[in-house]
Amino acid sequence: MESTTNWAIDQYKITVNGQPFFGNGVSYSPVPWGACAAFVPYGDFTINTWKSVWGRDLELMRANGVNLLKTYNTLDSAQLIAGGNPGTWDHEHKEFLDACWNNGENPIYVLMGYAPPKTNQQAFLPLTWADKANVDLRASFKTALINLASAWGPYPAVMGFAMANEVNAEDVIQNPLFFKYWNEVATAIGSAAPEKLTSLANSDDSMHSVIKGNQYITAGNFFWGYNSYRGNWTNSNGFDDLFSTFKTATAANPHPLMLTEWGVPASTHDTAGNIQEMNASQMANLVTYITGHYNDMVANRSDIGQGVCCGGTYFEWTDEWWKADPPGTQCNQPHAAPACNSGVWNPGPDMNFKDNFPGNYWDEEAFGLFSIAPVSPATRKPVKKGGCVGPWNPDTNTPYAPDTLTARPHAKALFTAMLGLKKG
Repeated sequence: MESTTNWAIDQYKITVNGQPFFGNGVSYSPVPWGACAAFVPYGDFTINTWKSVWGRDLELMRANGVNLLKTYNTLDSAQLIAGGNPGTWDHEHKEFLDACWNNGENPIYVLMGYAPPKTNQQAFLPLTWADKANVDLRASFKTALINLASAWGPYPAVMGFAMANEVNAEDVIQNPLFFKYWNEVATAIGSAAPEKLTSLANSDDSMHSVIKGNQYITAGNFFWGYNSYRGNWTNSNGFDDLFSTFKTATAANPHPLMLTEWGVPASTHDTAGNIQEMNASQMANLVTYITGHYNDMVANRSDIGQGVCCGGTYFEWTDEWWKADPPGTQCNQPHAAPACNSGVWNPGPDMNFKDNFPGNYWDEEAFGLFSIAPVSPATRKPVKKGGCVGPWNPDTNTPYAPDTLTARPHAKALFTAMLGLKKG
């Protein structure tokens, strides 16, 4: 069994150790009940301290045909220091990556994300591109990503690095320097980790980013990522013209396409606007949506076909309750209790009717294949006085028991499809 992985790109196809690859993946940001992205470890629950979380998940993924994770952040010392914490705090990923590799038996590969570019998106605005502060920020992102590639690239579970997530604002992509910068970073990562890949996970902007930037992306280790929520719940629709328009836009300079997010909330609203679970009919439509979109990806697969799609990562593995908290009540804010993380879903920021979603609303906290339930929340203490009760026990300085997961029907449908593709 290979103890290293050599990833390569040939036009729209991705290979690993010479074998064609199609990603049956999930987007993985398992923020526990009571935490939020501003809570150390800044959304990265794949470090040793949080083994109880990722250890809960990996074998469940493996048993259900998942072969790829896309994460949203890889904690490093630079982020810890920037947050006012010791840079020596835990940011170790070896045990997680070794568990993903599983000695080469049904490995789960990891596309490692990095959060700071999105949290500092001002660094990419064209009007202030040349400002020293932005020049310095971009230099720091490049250095950090090269360091991550040097540290984790040698691990066989690592597919590569998602350099940034959803920084492709419409005004940003008008600037060719934006794409030239990421091409330079991808090339530098390729020097630090020569057998691993890079990507940008872009918001679906109807191919504007690809049309504007594909000519500047020459790095041989780069593939495009798109976070796409288009299409409706009928089997025939799928991602409508996503794949054909991508192929047209990249014909002169082919690179693979991965759906780095795709999915739909497993929720609906009652007549008073309260979020609630779907009824049986809506859940049946959700299952149809998921299987139809997955089949559309498979029909456009690039590993054994003539398509452009190298796979996808479903958004998301578990619900994200922290996204329900109103401004001023998130987990790291003073005096947030008792409003924060009440255990009640709250309507999200986008309350417009979505007729293409089975539940008709965009509820950020309810995209999970699995619902979550905290273990004994009434017995927990606030992490900080006056703050939120969360996943961290301040008395023992260790995590509380991980959330209990319950698979929804559409998870079972997706896993059945993934397992069927693997056997085929």
